[in-house]
Parts: sequence; structure tokens; C-alpha cells
Amino acid sequence: MLPDEMRELREMTRVMVDLLDNAGYGEVRTPTLEYERAMAGAELGPSAAYRLIDEHGDALVLRSDMTVPIVRVAVTRYETDDLPLRFSYLARAWRRVKPRSGEAREILQLGAELIGSEPIDAAAELLALCGEVLSSAGLADWQIGLGDARILGELLEASGASDADSRALLEAVRDQDLVTVDALAKELGVPQAATIARTRINGDDLEGFDPVGIGINPDSAAWSDLTTVVGALSPEFRTRVVLDLGLAPKIDYYDGIVFEAYDPAIGRALGGGGSYDALMRAFGSSASGFGFALDTELVHAAVAGEERGEGS
Repeated sequence: MLPDEMRELREMTRVMVDLLDNAGYGEVRTPTLEYERAMAGAELGPSAAYRLIDEHGDALVLRSDMTVPIVRVAVTRYETDDLPLRFSYLARAWRRVKPRSGEAREILQLGAELIGSEPIDAAAELLALCGEVLSSAGLADWQIGLGDARILGELLEASGASDADSRALLEAVRDQDLVTVDALAKELGVPQAATIARTRINGDDLEGFDPVGIGINPDSAAWSDLTTVVGALSPEFRTRVVLDLGLAPKIDYYDGIVFEAYDPAIGRALGGGGSYDALMRAFGSSASGFGFALDTELVHAAVAGEERGEGS
């Protein structure tokens, strides 16, 4: 990144960090290198891309994510504090990437975590906050794809599909490999899974949508939570929301409401987030957790793309 771009990125992230701080999300910093043993209980998080051995023979890993370290901080350093807890961060992470995917191994992430709030309230608060952060960066055309990781999971569980078959179908959904989704859904006898994976609903059109028609139980916790969260959003925000019922989380600790942020100037997600109650339980806490992270360099590229009129 060259000097002019660095100046733009620095100013953009300063504005974003200040917004999170003013919203009550205190900034934290965790080590770039973690002892591998200190990450015990974090198997649900993204696996470390880089592992090192220090001079004492201890295994160290490069940070692949900020949510897992922050959850550990919350349950060990704030166990007697009143909930909810609000944290923010601007930090680099290093992840595994698929060959020729075009994804960066090193990411400068900006994000926020809300721990111990009511799940629906947390989802509505952080969705709105993510929108404010994107707007503060200078994006005008951002959109949110909103789903729930439980929708397809509940359908597959009710069908009696094996864990291996369920994982294979969900991975195909995650990779947007709809040919494989169709084949597996047919093989497992759940053709509605293929329909759900393709279903998109504008946020302000949700009221007239009948979930039964595509095989979703309207009384399920997943559908109830999803519609309640949408109802809690402002009318203006709902115009930016697309319910993506096939949205599958790319990180295993997301186990409920999930979302991704997009901009038409960039052909990939700028970031995303969701609920991670299972991760909280892995660290011995019964509190709920919800957070999001944005790739700041992709956000910066999207701002430049909008200025050039791309995607409009």
C-alpha cells in the first residue's frame, strides 16, 4: 500500500475507531502471538494458519481471529463485572486461504463484540452499529445479507441426515456451489434445502413472506429470531437488508443469527458477524455473544470504487 493510500486508510480507520469508542465499545489489544495451549477451548474458531516454536520449545500461533482472544479476556478478566460488556478492536489477523481464491492471508480487521446482552437486542444493536461504521468510512451503497445458521441445520437434523452428509451440504452452501447443493439435497431427500439456499427476501418485504412455502417452520426459534431482529431495525436500515436464508457462516462458532456486509463496488463480502453462544460455552460462560469484523482494506477499496462509479 502506497503513501497516499496509507494516509486514506489511516484517516478512515481513525474515524471508525472513534465511532466505536463513542458508542461505548472500549478498544482492546491482544497478543499477535499466542501460546497454543492458551487457545484451548477455541476449537470452534478459525484454525491457525501459522505455528511457531519458541526458544523454550513452546508452540506459538499467529492470531487468526480477534473474537476468540476477546472472549477469553472477557471470561477471565471480567468474570465479576456486570454485563453486558462491549469491546472493540483494530488489529491484524492471519488466516488460511484457499489456493487462487484471491483472498488475503493478512487482514487488518476492525470489529466490535457485545457479551452478555439479550441475543435479539445484541443482534439489532450490532447490525445498526456495523451500518454506522460503514457509513462513517464513506460508503453510501452498503448492504447487509442476513440469515440464521440454524435454518438449514434444523431442516437437516429433522430429516435424519448423518453428520457427515449435513456437513457436506452446508459446506457446499457456504461455498455457493449450488450444483453440489442440488445433488446432495436430492440424495438426502430434502429438496427444500436447495430452495432455501437460493431464497433472498428484501428486508422491507418480509411481512408478506410465507416461510412454509419453502419448508421452514414459522414457529422455529431460528425463524422467530430472524423476523424479530428485522422488526427491531429502523425502516431505513431494512431497505438495505436482504434476508439470505442460505447464508452459511464461514466460521464455526457462529451458531445463530449471521450476517455479511457488502458493497456493489466490491465483488466479495467486506466482513460479517453473528452470534457465538457456543464459543462462550466453550470458555465456560453461559453469557451470549455477538460481534462483527470488517476487513478495513476491502472497505477502503470499496470507498475508492464508489468514487469511481463502480457497481452503480
